Amino acid sequence: MKTPNFACLFDIDGVITKGPNFITVAKPAIQKLIQLKVPVVFVSNTCMLEADKAKQLSAVLGITIHPEQVVLAQTPMRSLTEYHNKHVLISGQGPVEEIGRTLGFKSMTTIEKVCSAFPELDMVNHMNRVQLSEMIKTQGLVRDENFRPIDGIVLLGEPVQWERSLQVITDLLLTDGNPGVIPDDSNNDRDHIPIIACNRDLVFKAAADLPRFGHGAFLTCLEALYKNLSGNDLKYTSFVGKPFEISYQYAEMIANKIALAQGQSKIEKIYFIGDNPDVDIVGANMYDQLLQQPVNFRTSISGYSLLPDTKFLSATSCESVLVCTGVYDPNKQKLDGKSPWKIPTTIELDVLEGIKYILAKEGLPWIVNS
Repeated sequence: MKTPNFACLFDIDGVITKGPNFITVAKPAIQKLIQLKVPVVFVSNTCMLEADKAKQLSAVLGITIHPEQVVLAQTPMRSLTEYHNKHVLISGQGPVEEIGRTLGFKSMTTIEKVCSAFPELDMVNHMNRVQLSEMIKTQGLVRDENFRPIDGIVLLGEPVQWERSLQVITDLLLTDGNPGVIPDDSNNDRDHIPIIACNRDLVFKAAADLPRFGHGAFLTCLEALYKNLSGNDLKYTSFVGKPFEISYQYAEMIANKIALAQGQSKIEKIYFIGDNPDVDIVGANMYDQLLQQPVNFRTSISGYSLLPDTKFLSATSCESVLVCTGVYDPNKQKLDGKSPWKIPTTIELDVLEGIKYILAKEGLPWIVNS
């Protein structure tokens, strides 16, 4: 039988799962690729521990998915080593500091800790106003005199209390990372401290009939507030997660390591299966264009970081497969030439039909003897 020279990369929400529910046709589709020894990598803009997501996928797919096969929104931050020794604010939900450590960050603080150091910052909550008034009456304004200024901000995903996070992050951007020292307003054009962010998804598909706000919605609010208060545009030092090329590169690197571990040659082609034209398909199409450039002279189309090490990058094309089980609804959305980045190579009903399309194109049988 023909040895595969391609890899399949999958979004998760809207392709493998839909909210809390499992899309049943995903199980035979993924199992078939594993039987054929096609390298499989899951690429999601979720932010959690890769090991936890791998356990979830293993349970629903009935096969072992290793943490290394999971590229989440934050995963490519492992390659941003120039920031790992800086003191950073890390924002998101869940075990953000634990996630940060797995990425290589060695010195971190959180929104909660900054608010504790500067109790006057979070005033949207009216109870905090009362508590601050009582503090000032009894002991004056008490700040942490040993507060270490923030060197950079790492945005992993949308927080729970948006209003508090928006206030504190904006404060840090306007004060060069130290809310205790207000800069001279005479220099309005100065750069703010670095921001590393992941996941620009404005919305995502869950159990609700309409898509839900994602991290991109939070970032839109942050950008608008910073622009209104400073007069300047918010600038991201680095952006990871889909649709940015670094996440597709990272997934390709993992796919090649899988292929080599199975005694196969490096891959020549990538298929990306996703449900969101604005994210999955735009990213796959940008990556395909990037792959047309000489491997050692590639320039990011999005304008953000690429992987510094190209040893495990070998693909020369990336095709996009858009499925109709998530964000994209063919009855409500029309794709046309006005937005060419959003147009996929093919549109299929679901992930199973997508895999059948890929195998037919690659000359591999759907029926495989055990």
